[in-house]
Amino acid sequence: MRQAAVIKLLLILLLFMFHVGLVWDFFVDDSCITFRYVRQWTHGNGLVYNVGERVEGYSNFLWVALLAPFDLVGLELTLVSKILGVLLGVVTIVVTYYFARRYFPGDFAALLLAAAGPFAAWTVGGLETLLFTCLLTLCIFGWLREEETEKGWFSGILWGLLALTRPEGLLFAFLAVLYRAWRLYHLKTRPQKRDVVRLVSLMMMVVPYFLWRWWYYGYWLPNTVYAKSMGFTLRAPLEGTVYLYQSFVAGGGFFFLVLPLILALTWPKRSLFVNYLATNIGIYAIFMLISGGDWMPRQRFLVHILPLVYLLIQHGLINLSQVWPHRWQMSLITLVVLGQSGYMLATTVTEHRFEISLQQALASAPESQENASITYIKQNLHPGETIAVVDAGGIAYSLPLTVRVIDMVGLTDAHIAHLTPQFPHGLFGRGDGFGKWDVEYILDQKPRFVQIHLIRQTPTGEWVTDFTGATLLINDPRFRTRYRLVDEAGIFERIDTP
Repeated sequence: MRQAAVIKLLLILLLFMFHVGLVWDFFVDDSCITFRYVRQWTHGNGLVYNVGERVEGYSNFLWVALLAPFDLVGLELTLVSKILGVLLGVVTIVVTYYFARRYFPGDFAALLLAAAGPFAAWTVGGLETLLFTCLLTLCIFGWLREEETEKGWFSGILWGLLALTRPEGLLFAFLAVLYRAWRLYHLKTRPQKRDVVRLVSLMMMVVPYFLWRWWYYGYWLPNTVYAKSMGFTLRAPLEGTVYLYQSFVAGGGFFFLVLPLILALTWPKRSLFVNYLATNIGIYAIFMLISGGDWMPRQRFLVHILPLVYLLIQHGLINLSQVWPHRWQMSLITLVVLGQSGYMLATTVTEHRFEISLQQALASAPESQENASITYIKQNLHPGETIAVVDAGGIAYSLPLTVRVIDMVGLTDAHIAHLTPQFPHGLFGRGDGFGKWDVEYILDQKPRFVQIHLIRQTPTGEWVTDFTGATLLINDPRFRTRYRLVDEAGIFERIDTP
């Protein structure tokens, strides 16, 4: 890179680090589910959530394996996950920057990525999001370079690593294989030796892992996939449609994204680069639509393809500058990109100030209700006892590994995950979660404590929660006679003997 390009990249990275600093406190409870698996593994109990129960309640094997060495030496995984996320974010921006400059002039894609709120937030969110994003960007860039030079096979290994990071990584790998087959067909060329090596490299990583998964857990897919599956109902595509709309807003808004995307996809001189990126984005958008998107904040699934989206946006903006050639045209487009980046960054600053104000309002409390609840449970829970929770992350991670934790949502519980989904509040109702719960099953386990999100109590004495399964459980007459509320945050303790 020339000196000016290096300086621009450093400025973009500086903006990114500032952005990360604003959202450093962002963290999701589900990250601690992964951490509990890591801790069970490093303590010799196997890749399990509860000792003796083989349930794949994680969907990020490579992230688990990456965190394990840090846990072995006693480092706090919350901090480790954030630091690794930042490093992966830097690599993703650098690759995106180089990617963009190689195929098109300009630095728009990397700048937009550094200013995107979802990208900065999920850098420190604790999950594998940035590992998947970084690997996907490397996969696609590596594959395109191999197609461009007609040399190399290393992308096969990268695709394998991507498939081990998240299940949908195999979708992108499959698309690469199909796209290569389509190119060979149109070029009327036979597969080359490197095609075979790439495919074999991918299969040598994926096939043994899937066989191990089937042998160890008894299923071909993670338990989380079964838990989140809503069956053949309109609920998933409806929620997926909303998720795609929210992703458009979070990624920059319709007015900023639509015109450049249209110009990128309809420009007469479309290249392999454009067609391939558009195919991956389009198929992944369909995947999000069918699967119902994601319940977590700040558009986690969007982050996976944000570098690809912004690369297409940059291509569309360059095409826009050619629609009306003028010596000031590129300068005006640069100002638009800078304005959009500033707007996205200002959105994060506004959210940050709101969070600071909320923290200051709660500063008078010596300890949060959640921490007080965990402390009470730890002080009164005996080794080997059972607890049932809605939040299967932080509470479980803070408890001894011998405590059995029942995830009432089903992410780490095979029985609940494989139930038939039900939505008593209708397609547009809220609170049904993934539509899976079992009151009888929870009561039969006789948990010492039950943790839910308690909202209020009605004049008739019924409890209201944010999850239908929890509401049905705590209003069950048997539950009412056996449990008492010990914390307003939503902790119930069993008062009868098991």
